[in-house]
Amino acid sequence: MSGAGDEGEAEQFQLLRSAQFDWAQTLAVALEDEGIAFRVVPVDEGKKTAEPHCAVYVDAAELERAKLIDREIMLELFPDLPDDFDPARLDTSRCPACQESVPEGAASCPSCGLALIDATE
Repeated sequence: MSGAGDEGEAEQFQLLRSAQFDWAQTLAVALEDEGIAFRVVPVDEGKKTAEPHCAVYVDAAELERAKLIDREIMLELFPDLPDDFDPARLDTSRCPACQESVPEGAASCPSCGLALIDATE
């Protein structure tokens, strides 16, 4: 899945979000609708996970606008979140339910199984 062209453009792209495939796909459709150049690449292809993860990169000039689109998607999926919620400020090294250590990019807590939102940028 990709919304951008040549290899020479790669350096102008910045990471917007690393997320499960469904979120990345929803985000890619929204970015395409808004005319924002993007790339979606698999993350940890060698790992066997229940839900594959992808990194979504956007044109650096459009990063702030893309962040707003990503936030809109988050609020649609999780309407009960506070208006000032910022996933980038979360401590993602520990599970919010059981407080056990969680590996970076984990889709769920290895200890209690809680499904996690990937808040990396």
